[in-house]
Amino acid sequence: MLKPFVIPVIHHLDRETTLQQCQLSLASGADGVMLISHNGRDDELLNVAVEAQRANPVFPVGVNLLSMAPLDAAKSALQAKLSWLWSDNMGVSSRGLDETGTSLHNFALMHPEMTLFAGVASLESDPVAAARQARLAGFVPTTSGFATGQPPSLEKIAAMGEGGALAIASGMTPENIAEYAPHLSHVLVATGISRTEHHLDPARLESLIKIARRSVIA
Repeated sequence: MLKPFVIPVIHHLDRETTLQQCQLSLASGADGVMLISHNGRDDELLNVAVEAQRANPVFPVGVNLLSMAPLDAAKSALQAKLSWLWSDNMGVSSRGLDETGTSLHNFALMHPEMTLFAGVASLESDPVAAARQARLAGFVPTTSGFATGQPPSLEKIAAMGEGGALAIASGMTPENIAEYAPHLSHVLVATGISRTEHHLDPARLESLIKIARRSVIA
């Protein structure tokens, strides 16, 4: 089994701070970064993401563009030559794909160089089926806990991750990652490795990475 990718989620404040946090993530051994703006400044965020990606071409940079429809966000990320896109509304559930999901599935087929992280299972009665449908569509199923910074149950993650790729986007810390890491392909993490909303704690990030990687038996 591959070791999980550890991806700090950087909450955009301004160009200088976000670029600093990207460099800190790279220096700490992270596998890439995901950028998000909670203030609707997605055009600015894209410009910063492009700058970060150009500065380190082999260090993946992704975005969650909250103000855009998912397909528009995917097209914008593609045009910006970014590595990853994350959205909670990619049109996939345990029942399969809706119109949005089908469009994004076709996008994923046409652009395999970009990885799409699709939020699933937040309100699902069958989270395992939702994860399976996301993988079939070419997405990385991405799940979270019941609130910001809260982890989902270990039993849920173990079941959802049994069929392949699975990302977690809530509640991971250096203190609990050892239990979860064997069931995950990607760890999207912010609160558990941060000292403020916009600033990571390099010591906690490095600790989480180290523990996650030694917790997975190859």
